Amino acid sequence: MRFSLRTLMIVTLVIAVAVAAVAAYWRHFGGQVYYARRIERQIEELHSRCPPSMTTAQWSCMVEWTCNLHGNSLIPFQTTLEEISEFEARLEERLDRPVDASTIEWTWNEYAEVCDGGKQYQRFRLMVNEELRAHGSPVLLEARVDSR
Repeated sequence: MRFSLRTLMIVTLVIAVAVAAVAAYWRHFGGQVYYARRIERQIEELHSRCPPSMTTAQWSCMVEWTCNLHGNSLIPFQTTLEEISEFEARLEERLDRPVDASTIEWTWNEYAEVCDGGKQYQRFRLMVNEELRAHGSPVLLEARVDSR
């Protein structure tokens, strides 16, 4: 079987385009996963930063539910690489300051803005608040009626 130079060039071009498309897709998706993992680590690190106004159990409740929010709602294909990287930068900046319940509130609000999964997950604020009440928390998450 003989191939002409033209056929060889066409096959080479098709393979090159396919490889470039796959590489671009994985670079984009890989970037989203990179930022999602950075966000996950930042949230996990909150465990060790319990504010003086809350008990360890109350703070742990808020952080664990925020970990659940992240794991169940920040789906990379629901947002762009730019949006997720900007969110990560805002979160990092926010966490450079002292943290408290308002930090968790802000984080939940950000998720609702960044991705559809975050909007959908807002319904679990009620469950978070039930658990916080059980721990005697003076602070609850603000109820959101718009889950858009």
